Amino acid sequence: MGRASRAQAAEHRDQIVAAASRLFREQGSEVTLVELTGAVGLTTGGFYRQFKSKDALLGEATAHAFEDLRALLDGFEAAHHGDHSAARAAFIDYYLSPEHRDDAAHGCPASGLNATISRQPADSQARQRYVQGVQGLASWLGPTPSTADQHSPSNGGPGAETAQVSDDALGALCTMVGALVLARATNGSALSERILTSAHTSLVTEDD
Repeated sequence: MGRASRAQAAEHRDQIVAAASRLFREQGSEVTLVELTGAVGLTTGGFYRQFKSKDALLGEATAHAFEDLRALLDGFEAAHHGDHSAARAAFIDYYLSPEHRDDAAHGCPASGLNATISRQPADSQARQRYVQGVQGLASWLGPTPSTADQHSPSNGGPGAETAQVSDDALGALCTMVGALVLARATNGSALSERILTSAHTSLVTEDD
């Protein structure tokens, strides 16, 4: 296979992983192999030439989802010129918004993948990537930019695994993820937006 062909194959694989990342966040483990292959124009045989199994794809899709999140966090930092407190406040605004609630496919993997990952073995790639990503996000929610820089949500190295996450940052993450999960489950009722508003108020009050 020539260099151009290898590059095309790698690009195609990346497209598959990106599409699967969106589908898993939107539909969870209920997404079928037929839906996955159909979304990226693959046959079942073509899928198995690229991936060992659906679970193997889930591991790569989980890592990709947290890479998307890392890029989003970097965007918030850049938009606020390195003012981490302002970036954090803006991210919380976005996270607990109806727009984020209604866009699970492109939303936070900590909430979008939680049910799917909980069914994976503890030693699976997907579970390990998820744990690292959640630790990285909790670290970013801490008070200092240095914490955000050291522990990327997509970092698979030992730094992410042993990250020292403050109780306040972890509590904020629990509030945000829990509120988003509940708001999605109650979407269509007045309770849904009230959950988002209540969680946001509690986090803003804690920061004051």
